[in-house]
Amino acid sequence: MAYKILFNTAVLKDLKRIDVLQQKRILAAIAKALTASPTKNGAPLKGKYKGFWKLYVIPYRVIYTIDEKNRTLFVEKIGHRKDVYR
Repeated sequence: MAYKILFNTAVLKDLKRIDVLQQKRILAAIAKALTASPTKNGAPLKGKYKGFWKLYVIPYRVIYTIDEKNRTLFVEKIGHRKDVYR
């Protein structure tokens, strides 16, 4: 059973800062990789970001949380790898 994906309202602003071709690439990666297996295709974050996961869509990162009980992913932030953790 696939996971449902929800987006934080700030993600829309994040996507507007990214080229349209890259936006499509990122959204396709989210739809393909995360709906099937978010823990297999992503990686857990450490330190102050513990509890969050990341998906690499080079050079961008998709930061998300997983609700296993409801099989839902909540995309918190999308950004370039050098800026996304600030």
